[in-house]
Amino acid sequence: MTGSVICAQDMLMKMPGINSKNVYAVMNYVENLLQLVKLSLAELTEILASSSNAKQLYDFIHSSNQLPQTDTATVSAAHSKVATAASKSKSAVRRKSPRKK
Repeated sequence: MTGSVICAQDMLMKMPGINSKNVYAVMNYVENLLQLVKLSLAELTEILASSSNAKQLYDFIHSSNQLPQTDTATVSAAHSKVATAASKSKSAVRRKSPRKK
């Protein structure tokens, strides 16, 4: 096996519904993740030979795991605090006089 095949297999094995019994069926059916994502629940059920595994994989692929929307004002305020703290830190470093030996 080549490195890319092993890497693809490892990645697939981390997905819900994929196991050592069906991973090769998936790898033989699709050439890439885009093809996997485009499969219907019925197609996955046929490939995986299990409606339970197919549902787990389908839900994993198609779940809406979007990051929560952040308030731009909150982000701007946090950025401003960081910039102010960095500025004060630089000023404090510049004010120190060199030590005399």
